[in-house]
Amino acid sequence: MNQQQLDAARENMIEWLADPQELGKAPDKTECAGQFEYREMTYYIFKFKTGIFGKWLLGVCGGFEEDELEPCGHTYSEMQPYHEASAQQDCIKMIDKIVAYWQQQAQKL
Repeated sequence: MNQQQLDAARENMIEWLADPQELGKAPDKTECAGQFEYREMTYYIFKFKTGIFGKWLLGVCGGFEEDELEPCGHTYSEMQPYHEASAQQDCIKMIDKIVAYWQQQAQKL
């Protein structure tokens, strides 16, 4: 695992969650729960808690090409519970949702 890339992904995930349109604050706890390759890019699975006693929720950050430190814009969470057994597949569904959204936006133009 590329530590610099992981650190960049963690920072990006926290920044995304802190946006007022999303969680609105940095999560109380954030952990990398894995890494995977999809569509020739690297993605990081994150689990995070919104409060000390909260449940783990799932997020994904990525679209990293090779050793790049800036993701392509696939940072997202549906604020759904984290399930270790399905985390990667759940992240792929979120990525596909992002890609489909932007493809629809492009077609409107």
